[in-house]
Amino acid sequence: MWGLPVKRHILLLHDSVASDAPPDELDTLVQVSQIGQALERLGHTVQARPFAGDLVDLAAFLSGNGFDLVFNLVETFHGSRFLHTIPLLCDRLGFNFTGGNANSLYLTGDKLLAKRLLRLAAIPTPDWIDGNDPSLWSSFIGERLIVKPKDEEASVGIVDDSVFICRTVGELIERREDAHMHHMMVERFIEGREFNISMLSDHGKPRILPIAEMEFIDYPVGKPKIVGYEAKWIEESFAYGHTIRSFASCQNSPELDHKLRDIARSCWHLFDCSGYARVDLRVDSEGDPYVLEVNMNPCIAQDSGFIAACAQEGLSYGQVLEHIVGETMHGNS
Repeated sequence: MWGLPVKRHILLLHDSVASDAPPDELDTLVQVSQIGQALERLGHTVQARPFAGDLVDLAAFLSGNGFDLVFNLVETFHGSRFLHTIPLLCDRLGFNFTGGNANSLYLTGDKLLAKRLLRLAAIPTPDWIDGNDPSLWSSFIGERLIVKPKDEEASVGIVDDSVFICRTVGELIERREDAHMHHMMVERFIEGREFNISMLSDHGKPRILPIAEMEFIDYPVGKPKIVGYEAKWIEESFAYGHTIRSFASCQNSPELDHKLRDIARSCWHLFDCSGYARVDLRVDSEGDPYVLEVNMNPCIAQDSGFIAACAQEGLSYGQVLEHIVGETMHGNS
Protein backbone atom coordinates (compact mmCIF):
# COMPACT_ATOMS: atom_id res chain seq x y z
CA MET A 1 0.00 0.00 0.00
CA TRP A 2 1.06 3.56 -0.58
CA GLY A 3 2.27 5.77 2.29
CA LEU A 4 0.96 9.06 3.62
CA PRO A 5 -1.54 10.65 1.21
CA VAL A 6 -0.83 13.77 -0.82
CA LYS A 7 -3.89 15.98 -1.13
CA ARG A 8 -5.29 15.97 -4.66
CA HIS A 9 -7.89 17.81 -6.71
CA ILE A 10 -10.07 14.97 -8.03
CA LEU A 11 -12.83 14.80 -10.63
CA LEU A 12 -15.40 12.05 -10.07
CA LEU A 13 -16.55 11.35 -13.61
CA HIS A 14 -19.68 9.23 -13.68
CA ASP A 15 -22.63 8.15 -15.80
CA SER A 16 -25.44 10.58 -16.43
CA VAL A 17 -28.39 9.03 -14.56
CA ALA A 18 -32.07 9.91 -15.00
CA SER A 19 -34.27 10.19 -11.92
CA ASP A 20 -36.43 7.30 -13.12
CA ALA A 21 -33.47 5.05 -14.01
CA PRO A 22 -33.45 1.35 -13.01
CA PRO A 23 -31.73 0.27 -9.77
CA ASP A 24 -28.41 -0.69 -11.38
CA GLU A 25 -28.04 2.82 -12.81
CA LEU A 26 -29.24 4.64 -9.68
CA ASP A 27 -26.57 2.75 -7.75
CA THR A 28 -24.02 4.84 -9.65
CA LEU A 29 -25.12 7.91 -7.70
CA VAL A 30 -24.73 6.04 -4.41
CA GLN A 31 -21.22 5.05 -5.42
CA VAL A 32 -20.34 8.62 -6.41
CA SER A 33 -21.63 10.01 -3.11
CA GLN A 34 -19.80 7.44 -0.98
CA ILE A 35 -16.50 7.78 -2.83
CA GLY A 36 -16.69 11.56 -2.82
CA GLN A 37 -17.34 11.75 0.92
CA ALA A 38 -14.57 9.26 1.68
CA LEU A 39 -12.04 11.12 -0.47
CA GLU A 40 -12.96 14.43 1.18
CA ARG A 41 -12.45 12.85 4.62
CA LEU A 42 -8.96 11.94 3.40
CA GLY A 43 -8.32 15.60 2.67
CA HIS A 44 -8.80 15.67 -1.11
CA THR A 45 -10.95 18.22 -2.91
CA VAL A 46 -13.57 16.54 -5.03
CA GLN A 47 -15.90 17.59 -7.82
CA ALA A 48 -18.45 15.24 -9.43
CA ARG A 49 -19.53 15.57 -13.04
CA PRO A 50 -21.84 13.36 -15.15
CA PHE A 51 -20.68 12.25 -18.58
CA ALA A 52 -23.41 12.19 -21.23
CA GLY A 53 -21.25 11.27 -24.21
CA ASP A 54 -19.85 14.61 -25.37
CA LEU A 55 -16.09 14.04 -25.50
CA VAL A 56 -15.37 17.53 -26.84
CA ASP A 57 -17.20 19.12 -23.92
CA LEU A 58 -15.40 16.82 -21.47
CA ALA A 59 -12.01 17.70 -22.97
CA ALA A 60 -12.70 21.41 -22.58
CA PHE A 61 -13.85 20.92 -18.98
CA LEU A 62 -10.77 18.88 -18.04
CA SER A 63 -8.39 21.33 -19.65
CA GLY A 64 -9.84 24.29 -17.78
CA ASN A 65 -10.10 23.02 -14.20
CA GLY A 66 -6.67 21.83 -13.06
CA PHE A 67 -7.56 18.36 -11.81
CA ASP A 68 -4.78 16.08 -10.56
CA LEU A 69 -6.66 12.99 -11.64
CA VAL A 70 -9.94 11.69 -12.98
CA PHE A 71 -11.65 9.06 -10.83
CA ASN A 72 -13.32 7.19 -13.67
CA LEU A 73 -16.74 5.86 -12.62
CA VAL A 74 -18.29 5.78 -16.10
CA GLU A 75 -19.77 2.27 -16.31
CA THR A 76 -21.92 2.47 -19.42
CA PHE A 77 -21.42 4.35 -22.67
CA HIS A 78 -23.45 2.63 -25.40
CA GLY A 79 -23.11 -0.44 -23.19
CA SER A 80 -19.53 -1.38 -22.37
CA ARG A 81 -18.17 -1.30 -25.92
CA PHE A 82 -16.98 2.33 -25.83
CA LEU A 83 -15.80 2.72 -22.25
CA HIS A 84 -12.21 2.78 -23.50
CA THR A 85 -12.79 6.25 -24.94
CA ILE A 86 -12.56 7.85 -21.46
CA PRO A 87 -8.98 6.67 -20.77
CA LEU A 88 -8.06 7.40 -24.39
CA LEU A 89 -9.16 11.00 -23.93
CA CYS A 90 -7.40 11.31 -20.57
CA ASP A 91 -4.21 9.91 -22.10
CA ARG A 92 -4.42 12.36 -24.99
CA LEU A 93 -4.85 15.30 -22.61
CA GLY A 94 -2.21 14.09 -20.16
CA PHE A 95 -4.54 13.42 -17.22
CA ASN A 96 -4.07 10.64 -14.70
CA PHE A 97 -7.13 8.40 -14.35
CA THR A 98 -8.15 5.55 -12.09
CA GLY A 99 -9.06 2.03 -13.09
CA GLY A 100 -8.73 0.21 -16.39
CA ASN A 101 -6.68 1.55 -19.27
CA ALA A 102 -7.96 1.82 -22.83
CA ASN A 103 -6.63 -1.62 -23.78
CA SER A 104 -8.23 -3.48 -20.89
CA LEU A 105 -11.58 -1.71 -21.24
CA TYR A 106 -11.70 -2.32 -25.00
CA LEU A 107 -10.75 -5.99 -24.78
CA THR A 108 -13.13 -6.85 -21.92
CA GLY A 109 -15.98 -4.56 -23.01
CA ASP A 110 -16.78 -6.84 -25.94
CA LYS A 111 -17.66 -10.14 -24.25
CA LEU A 112 -17.30 -12.20 -27.43
CA LEU A 113 -13.88 -10.74 -28.18
CA ALA A 114 -12.87 -11.45 -24.58
CA LYS A 115 -13.99 -15.08 -24.87
CA ARG A 116 -12.02 -15.53 -28.08
CA LEU A 117 -8.91 -14.16 -26.41
CA LEU A 118 -9.44 -16.39 -23.38
CA ARG A 119 -9.73 -19.42 -25.66
CA LEU A 120 -6.56 -18.46 -27.58
CA ALA A 121 -4.70 -18.12 -24.27
CA ALA A 122 -5.92 -21.57 -23.13
CA ILE A 123 -7.85 -20.03 -20.24
CA PRO A 124 -11.06 -22.07 -19.85
CA THR A 125 -14.32 -20.33 -20.71
CA PRO A 126 -17.72 -21.87 -21.53
CA ASP A 127 -18.30 -22.91 -25.15
CA TRP A 128 -20.49 -20.49 -27.08
CA ILE A 129 -22.41 -20.42 -30.31
CA ASP A 130 -20.22 -18.68 -32.86
CA GLY A 131 -20.52 -18.18 -36.59
CA ASN A 132 -23.55 -18.82 -38.77
CA ASP A 133 -23.33 -22.54 -39.56
CA PRO A 134 -26.00 -24.49 -37.58
CA SER A 135 -24.39 -27.78 -38.60
CA LEU A 136 -21.64 -26.98 -36.08
CA TRP A 137 -24.04 -26.47 -33.18
CA SER A 138 -25.18 -30.04 -32.56
CA SER A 139 -23.29 -30.33 -29.26
CA PHE A 140 -25.51 -27.59 -27.78
CA ILE A 141 -28.78 -29.46 -28.39
CA GLY A 142 -30.23 -30.90 -25.19
CA GLU A 143 -27.73 -29.00 -23.03
CA ARG A 144 -28.51 -26.16 -20.63
CA LEU A 145 -27.57 -22.86 -22.22
CA ILE A 146 -27.65 -19.23 -21.13
CA VAL A 147 -28.26 -16.11 -23.19
CA LYS A 148 -26.65 -12.92 -21.93
CA PRO A 149 -25.64 -9.46 -23.19
CA LYS A 150 -22.47 -9.07 -25.24
CA ASP A 151 -21.76 -5.57 -23.96
CA GLU A 152 -23.53 -4.90 -20.66
CA GLU A 153 -22.46 -5.15 -17.02
CA ALA A 154 -24.31 -5.48 -13.68
CA SER A 155 -26.27 -8.60 -14.78
CA VAL A 156 -28.46 -6.42 -16.99
CA GLY A 157 -30.74 -8.64 -19.09
CA ILE A 158 -30.05 -11.84 -17.14
CA VAL A 159 -33.24 -13.42 -15.72
CA ASP A 160 -34.39 -16.96 -14.92
CA ASP A 161 -35.66 -17.43 -18.47
CA SER A 162 -32.16 -16.68 -19.74
CA VAL A 163 -31.29 -20.30 -18.91
CA PHE A 164 -32.93 -22.77 -21.30
CA ILE A 165 -32.62 -26.02 -23.26
CA CYS A 166 -33.13 -26.40 -27.02
CA ARG A 167 -34.34 -29.81 -28.19
CA THR A 168 -33.93 -29.22 -31.93
CA VAL A 169 -31.64 -27.35 -34.29
CA GLY A 170 -34.61 -25.20 -35.27
CA GLU A 171 -35.13 -24.05 -31.68
CA LEU A 172 -31.42 -23.30 -31.39
CA ILE A 173 -31.39 -21.26 -34.61
CA GLU A 174 -34.40 -19.27 -33.40
CA ARG A 175 -32.80 -18.58 -30.02
CA ARG A 176 -29.51 -17.58 -31.61
CA GLU A 177 -31.17 -15.22 -34.10
CA ASP A 178 -33.18 -13.58 -31.33
CA ALA A 179 -30.04 -13.19 -29.21
CA HIS A 180 -28.12 -11.68 -32.13
CA MET A 181 -30.93 -9.18 -32.77
CA HIS A 182 -30.77 -8.00 -29.14
CA HIS A 183 -26.95 -7.84 -28.92
CA MET A 184 -26.76 -10.97 -26.83
CA MET A 185 -24.85 -14.24 -27.05
CA VAL A 186 -25.59 -17.87 -26.25
CA GLU A 187 -23.11 -19.97 -24.28
CA ARG A 188 -23.13 -23.28 -22.45
CA PHE A 189 -24.44 -22.94 -18.89
CA ILE A 190 -21.96 -24.30 -16.37
CA GLU A 191 -23.79 -26.16 -13.63
CA GLY A 192 -21.93 -25.69 -10.38
CA ARG A 193 -20.49 -23.08 -8.04
CA GLU A 194 -19.90 -19.41 -8.78
CA PHE A 195 -16.90 -17.36 -7.61
CA ASN A 196 -15.81 -13.72 -7.79
CA ILE A 197 -12.12 -12.86 -7.66
CA SER A 198 -11.31 -9.21 -6.96
CA MET A 199 -7.89 -7.81 -7.84
CA LEU A 200 -6.23 -4.53 -6.92
CA SER A 201 -3.18 -3.15 -8.70
CA ASP A 202 -0.26 -2.82 -6.28
CA HIS A 203 2.81 -1.18 -7.81
CA GLY A 204 1.56 -2.37 -11.18
CA LYS A 205 1.09 -6.02 -10.17
CA PRO A 206 -2.20 -7.76 -9.32
CA ARG A 207 -2.95 -8.15 -5.65
CA ILE A 208 -5.51 -10.94 -5.47
CA LEU A 209 -7.99 -10.43 -2.67
CA PRO A 210 -9.84 -13.16 -0.74
CA ILE A 211 -12.09 -15.13 -3.10
CA ALA A 212 -15.85 -14.92 -2.68
CA GLU A 213 -18.32 -17.68 -3.49
CA MET A 214 -21.90 -16.75 -4.33
CA GLU A 215 -24.02 -19.32 -2.51
CA PHE A 216 -27.57 -20.07 -3.65
CA ILE A 217 -29.46 -20.82 -0.45
CA ASP A 218 -32.68 -22.91 -0.51
CA TYR A 219 -33.26 -22.35 -4.23
CA PRO A 220 -36.27 -24.43 -5.32
CA VAL A 221 -35.80 -27.24 -7.82
CA GLY A 222 -35.78 -25.86 -11.34
CA LYS A 223 -34.83 -22.30 -10.41
CA PRO A 224 -31.51 -21.49 -12.14
CA LYS A 225 -28.69 -20.79 -9.73
CA ILE A 226 -27.46 -17.58 -11.31
CA VAL A 227 -26.48 -14.12 -10.12
CA GLY A 228 -29.04 -12.45 -12.33
CA TYR A 229 -30.58 -8.99 -12.24
CA GLU A 230 -32.98 -9.85 -9.42
CA ALA A 231 -30.22 -11.28 -7.22
CA LYS A 232 -28.22 -8.08 -7.59
CA TRP A 233 -30.81 -5.33 -7.60
CA ILE A 234 -34.39 -6.31 -6.64
CA GLU A 235 -34.33 -6.29 -2.84
CA GLU A 236 -37.82 -7.78 -2.42
CA SER A 237 -37.06 -10.76 -4.68
CA PHE A 238 -36.35 -14.33 -3.54
CA ALA A 239 -33.00 -14.33 -5.35
CA TYR A 240 -31.78 -11.14 -3.62
CA GLY A 241 -32.39 -12.60 -0.17
CA HIS A 242 -31.10 -16.08 -0.93
CA THR A 243 -27.93 -15.36 -2.92
CA ILE A 244 -25.26 -14.93 -0.27
CA ARG A 245 -21.59 -13.99 -0.57
CA SER A 246 -19.21 -16.19 1.44
CA PHE A 247 -15.44 -16.12 1.81
CA ALA A 248 -15.15 -19.39 3.73
CA SER A 249 -15.04 -22.02 0.96
CA CYS A 250 -11.72 -21.11 -0.66
CA GLN A 251 -10.14 -20.41 2.72
CA ASN A 252 -10.93 -24.03 3.58
CA SER A 253 -9.79 -25.40 0.21
CA PRO A 254 -6.18 -24.38 -0.55
CA GLU A 255 -6.09 -26.33 -3.81
CA LEU A 256 -9.16 -24.59 -5.22
CA ASP A 257 -7.92 -21.23 -3.94
CA HIS A 258 -4.57 -21.71 -5.71
CA LYS A 259 -6.23 -22.79 -8.96
CA LEU A 260 -8.60 -19.83 -9.06
CA ARG A 261 -5.85 -17.34 -8.18
CA ASP A 262 -3.70 -18.64 -11.02
CA ILE A 263 -6.54 -18.15 -13.49
CA ALA A 264 -7.30 -14.65 -12.20
CA ARG A 265 -3.64 -13.70 -12.50
CA SER A 266 -3.56 -15.02 -16.08
CA CYS A 267 -6.64 -12.93 -16.92
CA TRP A 268 -5.02 -9.82 -15.47
CA HIS A 269 -2.00 -10.19 -17.73
CA LEU A 270 -3.94 -11.32 -20.81
CA PHE A 271 -6.17 -8.25 -20.80
CA ASP A 272 -3.46 -5.80 -19.72
CA CYS A 273 -5.49 -5.00 -16.60
CA SER A 274 -4.76 -2.05 -14.36
CA GLY A 275 -6.30 -0.28 -11.40
CA TYR A 276 -8.83 -2.80 -10.11
CA ALA A 277 -10.79 -5.65 -11.67
CA ARG A 278 -12.97 -8.66 -10.93
CA VAL A 279 -13.03 -12.08 -12.58
CA ASP A 280 -16.28 -14.08 -12.43
CA LEU A 281 -16.02 -17.86 -12.73
CA ARG A 282 -18.05 -21.01 -12.33
CA VAL A 283 -16.65 -24.36 -11.22
CA ASP A 284 -18.36 -27.52 -12.47
CA SER A 285 -18.99 -30.78 -10.63
CA GLU A 286 -15.58 -32.09 -11.75
CA GLY A 287 -13.84 -29.15 -10.14
CA ASP A 288 -12.98 -27.51 -13.46
CA PRO A 289 -13.20 -23.68 -13.50
CA TYR A 290 -14.54 -21.58 -16.39
CA VAL A 291 -14.13 -17.82 -16.70
CA LEU A 292 -17.48 -16.15 -17.37
CA GLU A 293 -16.11 -12.65 -17.80
CA VAL A 294 -13.52 -10.12 -16.69
CA ASN A 295 -14.89 -6.85 -15.32
CA MET A 296 -12.76 -3.74 -15.32
CA ASN A 297 -13.67 -0.97 -12.86
CA PRO A 298 -16.25 -3.03 -10.94
CA CYS A 299 -18.52 -1.22 -8.50
CA ILE A 300 -16.69 0.03 -5.40
CA ALA A 301 -19.66 1.26 -3.39
CA GLN A 302 -19.41 0.37 0.28
CA ASP A 303 -21.74 -2.63 -0.05
CA SER A 304 -20.10 -3.99 -3.21
CA GLY A 305 -18.44 -7.37 -3.56
CA PHE A 306 -15.10 -5.73 -4.33
CA ILE A 307 -15.09 -3.74 -1.10
CA ALA A 308 -16.25 -6.82 0.82
CA ALA A 309 -13.16 -8.65 -0.48
CA CYS A 310 -10.99 -5.70 0.55
CA ALA A 311 -12.49 -5.83 4.05
CA GLN A 312 -11.59 -9.52 4.25
CA GLU A 313 -8.02 -8.43 3.46
CA GLY A 314 -8.17 -5.98 6.37
CA LEU A 315 -8.48 -2.82 4.25
CA SER A 316 -10.87 -0.04 5.22
CA TYR A 317 -12.87 1.85 2.62
CA GLY A 318 -10.65 4.88 2.95
CA GLN A 319 -7.50 2.77 2.60
CA VAL A 320 -8.78 1.23 -0.62
CA LEU A 321 -9.61 4.60 -2.17
CA GLU A 322 -6.32 6.14 -1.05
CA HIS A 323 -4.47 3.19 -2.53
CA ILE A 324 -6.28 3.59 -5.86
CA VAL A 325 -5.38 7.29 -5.90
CA GLY A 326 -1.77 6.60 -4.94
CA GLU A 327 -1.41 3.88 -7.55
CA THR A 328 -2.81 6.21 -10.19
CA MET A 329 -0.55 9.13 -9.34
CA HIS A 330 2.55 6.94 -9.33
CA GLY A 331 1.90 5.80 -12.88
CA ASN A 332 0.89 2.18 -12.17
CA SER A 333 -2.74 2.43 -13.27
